[in-house]
Amino acid sequence: MSRLRPIVYGAAALVLCGAPLLLALPAPPDLEGILAELLEQGRVPNLVSTVILHTRLYDTIAEVVVFTLASIGVRWIFSGEPQQRRVLALDDAPSVVLCQLGATMCALVAVELALRGHLSPGGGFAAGVAGGTAIGLLLISGSARLTDRLYRRYRADLWEKGAVVAFLFVAWLSLEGVLPGGAAGSGGGFGAIASGGWIPLLNVLVALKVTLGSWAMVQLLVRYRGLF
Repeated sequence: MSRLRPIVYGAAALVLCGAPLLLALPAPPDLEGILAELLEQGRVPNLVSTVILHTRLYDTIAEVVVFTLASIGVRWIFSGEPQQRRVLALDDAPSVVLCQLGATMCALVAVELALRGHLSPGGGFAAGVAGGTAIGLLLISGSARLTDRLYRRYRADLWEKGAVVAFLFVAWLSLEGVLPGGAAGSGGGFGAIASGGWIPLLNVLVALKVTLGSWAMVQLLVRYRGLF
């Protein structure tokens, strides 16, 4: 009996894995119809932005909330630990210049992705990643103290919280069917920066929140753990 048990289990596993292969495949959906419907709903060339910030806006709200909770968790973890007295960074001039140049390029890319993410590949999350990368490069290049002073001086934590509240409010308006330009929608035509209803503003708010949240978490990691 003990010898037959592996055979029985193996046969059962093969049946479970092979049974779905015997079923008929469902009919393929009408992709052209789906794309046309998404274009009609979002009125922007980038259908990914339409899905993220219109048809699946509930999921995006949850993602923003999860990212906010992650940022709060990092602050809570490091709240009772001592700070690093000295933060080491790159000290050779070529590496510092390359990091600063890369930070400038990433910042420009972040602005482009945030403002035109609904017209071309990009969007708020991609813009936030580019903005966070720019800040990370500045920290590596020896600007940790400068970025920390700027973060405290301009109260970036309050701007981050404000971006979350503004995003939730604008998302609520979008879910309620309130258009920024009244019944006619936004003032720009198809392919314009002002097109797409609330999508451009939601992209900017997501980019601002992700950038400032990344700044806060990376700044805390450097302050309490150092770079090297």
